[in-house]
Amino acid sequence: MGGILLAMNTFYIARHGETENNRAGRLSGWVDTPLTENGLLPTKKVISKLQNVPIDFMYSSDSGRAFITAYHIARGIGFDKEIMALQGLREVSYGDAANMFSSEAYALYPRLDRDTFYTPPNGESLEAMQKRVLKTLEELNKTHNNAHILLVCHSGVMAALRASHIGQDFGEHNISEAYPHDYVGVFTFSGGIISSFKELLT
Repeated sequence: MGGILLAMNTFYIARHGETENNRAGRLSGWVDTPLTENGLLPTKKVISKLQNVPIDFMYSSDSGRAFITAYHIARGIGFDKEIMALQGLREVSYGDAANMFSSEAYALYPRLDRDTFYTPPNGESLEAMQKRVLKTLEELNKTHNNAHILLVCHSGVMAALRASHIGQDFGEHNISEAYPHDYVGVFTFSGGIISSFKELLT
C-alpha cells in the first residue's frame, strides 16, 4: 500500500516598492516610510512576473509600504479577495537605529545587520526576526492546503527565508545578497523546512 501524499502549498514572495528611506540610504525596519513618486515602477515588473500565476491568497506585512504595494499588485493581477496584513511578516526591528542613515547606524552599532545574534537597543536580533518569520510561515502553511500564496513584504524577510533554505548564517546572507524591488521568489515549505527557493523570472 502506498503512503499518503500530502498536498503542498506554493509560496511566492515579493518586495515592496521603493521608499523615501530606501532612496536616502536610511534604515526603516518597523518605522514606516512613504513610497517615492516612482516607487511602484518596479512593482509593474512584479505584476508581469505574476501575471499567469493563479494566486489563491495574499498576505502582506502590516507596514504601509508593503500593504500599499500589495494592493497595487492585487489590482494588476486581478486578485479581488481580501489582502491580509500580518505583523509576523515585518522587517527586522532596528530599534534605536531605525531611521538613521545606514552608514551612521553601522558606525554606531558595528554588529548591526551582520551579527545574527546581536540585538540593537529597543530592537530585535536577526535570529529573533528569522524565527518570527518562520513561525508565521508555519502557521500559514497549516491554514492552507495545496494553495498558491503570495507574500508581499521586505528584503530582510526574503533573506531570512533563503538563508534558512541554504543553511547559511542569516547575518552573512543579509549583507551578501541583494533583493531588488522587482524581485519575486517562489518556494515550498514542508515539515518546518523550506524545500526549494528560487527566483521567479518572466
